[in-house]
Amino acid sequence: MCGIFGITRKSEFHEIDISGSTLLCHRGPDNEGNWENDDVKLEHSRLAIIDLTDAGNQPFELEQGKVLVFNGEIYNFQELRKNWYDENQPWKSHSDTEVLYRGLVTKGLECLNELNGMFAFGFFDTNSNKIFLARDRYGIKPIYYYHDGLDFIFASEQKAIAKFTGWSPDLNNLSEYSVFKYVSGNKTTIKNIFELEPGHAAEYDVASGELKIWRWHNFTKERTEEKIDYEKLETTIFESVKRHLISDAPIGIQLSGGIDSSILAWYVNKIKGNNIKSFSIKFLDSKFDESEEAAQTAKKFNFEHHSISFSVTDFIEIWPKAIKFFDEPINHPHTLPLFKLYQVAKNHVKVLLSGEGADEAFLGYEHHKKILSMTDYKDLRNFSKFVDFDLIKEYLNLELIGNTNDYWGNKTESAKYWISKGSTGISGYEFHHHLNTLLNRIDKMSMAHSVEVRTPFLDNELVEFGLKQNIDTLFKFSQNNNTKRKIPLMQIHKKLFGVDLSDKGKIGFHVPFDEWIQNVSELRKFCSDAISKTKKYNELNHNKIEELRRKLETEDVLENFEIRIIWLLTNYLLWRKNTA
Repeated sequence: MCGIFGITRKSEFHEIDISGSTLLCHRGPDNEGNWENDDVKLEHSRLAIIDLTDAGNQPFELEQGKVLVFNGEIYNFQELRKNWYDENQPWKSHSDTEVLYRGLVTKGLECLNELNGMFAFGFFDTNSNKIFLARDRYGIKPIYYYHDGLDFIFASEQKAIAKFTGWSPDLNNLSEYSVFKYVSGNKTTIKNIFELEPGHAAEYDVASGELKIWRWHNFTKERTEEKIDYEKLETTIFESVKRHLISDAPIGIQLSGGIDSSILAWYVNKIKGNNIKSFSIKFLDSKFDESEEAAQTAKKFNFEHHSISFSVTDFIEIWPKAIKFFDEPINHPHTLPLFKLYQVAKNHVKVLLSGEGADEAFLGYEHHKKILSMTDYKDLRNFSKFVDFDLIKEYLNLELIGNTNDYWGNKTESAKYWISKGSTGISGYEFHHHLNTLLNRIDKMSMAHSVEVRTPFLDNELVEFGLKQNIDTLFKFSQNNNTKRKIPLMQIHKKLFGVDLSDKGKIGFHVPFDEWIQNVSELRKFCSDAISKTKKYNELNHNKIEELRRKLETEDVLENFEIRIIWLLTNYLLWRKNTA
């Protein structure tokens, strides 16, 4: 796990001797390296996980003029190492970096189809004078870029690019962000900085300045299996966990108390025994807390467990710190306890396993029933994930920001496309619109503390297994009309632990921001202070915000939409203050 950075040398402002990777040193404190010629400079901050020796340092160059900077892990690198063995070119290291490098040199980007892992990389070939970028099929690892027809910059985080190009908020994208909690496609909230989307690759011609981007992976699987092969599912989970446990650095597991992380814990114990450390967040409000379930799971396997308390005081303290690493206004309150969890975990491990991704492949969210019932954009606008722009437009200067009806139209067409594909489409919708935001959240918060998070449920073979399963076995409804979610994983959990949780509602990783802002004076004051400083931002309607601020200070009860506005405005203003 690392931070990567690359820049071309055409404009005068790029002559400024500012290291991009110094802005990414939190992602990789173990080594910093750079490579450069007259046209391109590459930099790398390394978090050493596989092959801890200097042989694994980057930028990685075996053949002169072919240079790789790589962020991530290739979990099947040992298998690929055997398949790609060349007796005329002995291996120089035991790292997955070298395996990826050899694949790119011999196969080009065609090797992407053989990779099972999480990755974002830049590869410069001086012979063709081209830079190649690629991102893993699910977007577990991020990569951003800037391109103005003359210059090209890429990096693991937006801040490293903005250091050179200047930092300016994209108001149109921010309006979309305020409604949906994310921006679609390759857009970001910083002007002229773009995200390479999951499953995409890019080719930049240094000489001509031409940039080509294409999708190298798409979700084409159809749910065809009439009967779930549970023996095969168990084997597939086992093999995934086994691959994800390969590490030369200390490794642990993140426990939520839910079925996904519990299943992972069972297989981790089977493979590694009890020589493992586990971590969970403990919320003081029992309605949202599953730390006891997590602790019981850890106790069952005799893991060294760390239950990390998270209070409203932690929330207030962490909020401005976390937003510096997030690069965007934070989309959901549950981001902040992750920051603390990884902060504590850093003192014990370098790697953590997480249950993220299971809900997308195996239909685990309560809202999947609602997605299936959508028919037009009005349904979409009423979908619980989103807030109608009509509720917030009074606080924003529409003349500057523009009309968001286009966003609704785009979202509607995308939703219709995926929903038309039935249960296969639900997973496709999640992979294209929702999962990326969750994975970016994990990446930014974990790498803020130099911790690598791995997601075994996003293993290629396991996802493909999930995408094949028929809706009739995956997605059922109980007598009380509650969705019976991710039936295959529920059945695996029942077999392993002897407990049927198929009718249990999903608590999720929930932070009670709504309740705190209603009842905790310290949080009210924090938000009031944040949104009081708006006059220098023309895109905000100061009078309306001041009215809301006074209500925040004086009124006992806030309306639900007012709480949503307070969250949005506080995040926006903290972001402007702490990242510009």
